[in-house]
Amino acid sequence: MNRYQKLAWFNIIVITAALVITTAGVIVEIRWRGYSTIALWFFVVIMLLLKLKPFMFMKPESEGGVVSDERDGFIVQRAVTFAHKTFWIVFIVSSLAVHIFWGQGGKSPVPSITLPLMVLGGAMFMQIMVSASILVQYGWGNKGEQS
Repeated sequence: MNRYQKLAWFNIIVITAALVITTAGVIVEIRWRGYSTIALWFFVVIMLLLKLKPFMFMKPESEGGVVSDERDGFIVQRAVTFAHKTFWIVFIVSSLAVHIFWGQGGKSPVPSITLPLMVLGGAMFMQIMVSASILVQYGWGNKGEQS
């Protein structure tokens, strides 16, 4: 398993744990106070935790080995492109869904907490999509070779 695969698994594990902890925190806070703003802070803390990635898995696996090569760069580039395209589709559909389900026109405003949560949710979605597409692309490679 190379560096990018390890980073992708790290992203998926951290974001999944964040979603579970955030959901539990929101449920508890809604039960006590009737509303919740804690989700925004959980998202911010998780995004800061994901910024630790550049310091992880920097050492080559073998003596004299390389951290990444051209194939790795190409896989990451395709993963980011796929995530970017998918993000815009999901963002447009979710924006229209907010408009449709929250009510049309100016009669029922969208709460202001929705906007930062959409931005942070979009960032987490991008990380998940990049990580998943990296893992899928490495899975499509030659099965018989040792890396």
